Amino acid sequence: MNADRLRLAIFLIVIAFSTSILSAAIATSAMNIDGVNIDVTAVERKGSVLTLKFAVKNSGTKTATVQFALTGDKVTTYLVDEESGTKYYVLTDKEGNSLATEHDYTGSSYGISEYVEAGATKRFWAKFPAPPAAVKTINIMFSQAEPVEDAPITDKK
Repeated sequence: MNADRLRLAIFLIVIAFSTSILSAAIATSAMNIDGVNIDVTAVERKGSVLTLKFAVKNSGTKTATVQFALTGDKVTTYLVDEESGTKYYVLTDKEGNSLATEHDYTGSSYGISEYVEAGATKRFWAKFPAPPAAVKTINIMFSQAEPVEDAPITDKK
């Protein structure tokens, strides 16, 4: 019986460790909202599409409103290949909707608009045109935050 409990305990520790590695941030950027950070969790290229996954963590004491304008007049979230100077904007469908977690009106543009309660974390994604295969890192420009520079791109098959 004790050997079974030991095996179960080891199994649970391995699962917990694996989960924390899989969701670990590859980069973090402080937002201009007290106690709120953006954790970039993945930048994945598959074919001609690059998927950006990120989490907004609110360790503050008040609910925060975060907005990431992806399409429209005032796009504030995009990617930059610094070597070539190329900007990459979010992909859209035939109706002009962002290929992202949401397609909400953010004031003058469309994108992600969400309340993040104190102590909460919200996860988001957005799809962009992929840079050429030779490009191994990308800069991520977020509204209300410092840019994430040289985020590594993972190639998926």
